[in-house]
Amino acid sequence: MEATILFLYLIAVFLRQAKCLPVCSIEAVEMVKSFLKLHPMELYDCKLYTPTLNHYEQNCSKSMLTCFAKEARVLIEETQKKFSALPRMLLGLRIRLQDKMKTCPDCEVYKEEKAEIFLNTLLNVLQMMNSKDACSR
Repeated sequence: MEATILFLYLIAVFLRQAKCLPVCSIEAVEMVKSFLKLHPMELYDCKLYTPTLNHYEQNCSKSMLTCFAKEARVLIEETQKKFSALPRMLLGLRIRLQDKMKTCPDCEVYKEEKAEIFLNTLLNVLQMMNSKDACSR
């Protein structure tokens, strides 16, 4: 009887931790910061679909990060810079998120912005994700 209770308790603890995995990425924040610092974006004339912080807050976080990852690939191609880990990091974060709205906007619906605005918005979103209580544990 005691073994059964202990077993059920351990399952409950495991499921709670699996559900509450923090969605944090200090590395992604640092990568975006260094990209901005090392490569003046005003030299590039590309425009990228840019979700806003509101889209994250409106429970479209998974589709929003997917868009950021796709557009980060475009930026890397346009600038010919070696930051290919960034889209992979964003897609890795996306796996741990769930869109809570049934229909979230496609990437092409977001406003096209200059590369610098795109990166600053991505940085703000990542910093907000990292500032959640779950990330500071």
